[in-house]
Amino acid sequence: MSQASYGLNKILTAIARRHLLKDALTDAEMAGHALSEAERAALRAGDIGRLYELGANPYLIRRVFRRRFTV
Repeated sequence: MSQASYGLNKILTAIARRHLLKDALTDAEMAGHALSEAERAALRAGDIGRLYELGANPYLIRRVFRRRFTV
């Protein structure tokens, strides 16, 4: 995991631990987290492909954004 994705995975882990399912994150939910603007934009949009490209752990993406995956 690159240093750049540490903050991204940290926020996703925090959300997953609370068993929350999200379609997107708000600026208030991201406040206080060390995220790049690209990471913030991907989280705001719930862009699971972009989150993966930015280094988010696929397991965490699936846990947090489960509703965005089709069966």
